[in-house]
Amino acid sequence: MTQVLATEPPSHYAAPAPPTRPPLLNVGVMVWLGSELMFFAGLFAAFFTVRAQDTVAGVWPPQGIHLDILQSGIFTAILVASSFTMQRALWSEERRHDREQARRWVIITFIMGSLFLANQGYEWFHVDFRISHDAFTSLFFLMTGLHGLHVFVGLVAMAAFYGRLAGPGGDPGERSVFQCVTYYWHFVDVVWVFLYSAIFLLKG
Repeated sequence: MTQVLATEPPSHYAAPAPPTRPPLLNVGVMVWLGSELMFFAGLFAAFFTVRAQDTVAGVWPPQGIHLDILQSGIFTAILVASSFTMQRALWSEERRHDREQARRWVIITFIMGSLFLANQGYEWFHVDFRISHDAFTSLFFLMTGLHGLHVFVGLVAMAAFYGRLAGPGGDPGERSVFQCVTYYWHFVDVVWVFLYSAIFLLKG
């Protein structure tokens, strides 16, 4: 007797899901942040070039330059902490689908970023030197000013997104925008850690 075996596909067979691609907005923001990274890398290159030349002739920072390391360090810690609160906001929306909690964390992040920016403005008007004093002071105002501008842009983006987050939801592009604002804020925080270390802590 010849026995014919028929192979039948399982009744609950599911085709493999197609590979997911990152949203174009996320890809575009990451490419843009890469260009911003190169921009700040150029500023750091100029800073360390000037430092190498001036350190040979004397000390670094130059005589008569006084920076409040402690006060700036406190607000640096606040800015770094705001990176964690922003990530917590994103997690609240992504993993818990808790939009109310996400809004609270965004507000906290906005307040912390605003405090940092306010302190930066305070420092600008209370330092005992001006932008034209020497190369160090020029770089100080240039680098901290450009970073402050980036912080301001981040706060504007955060406020604009908060208006979107306060809505009823259901927008398919909302999460992608949330992720991009978070990526940008992390970038701003990391750049400042290096700026603070180079300008305020690095002595020669």
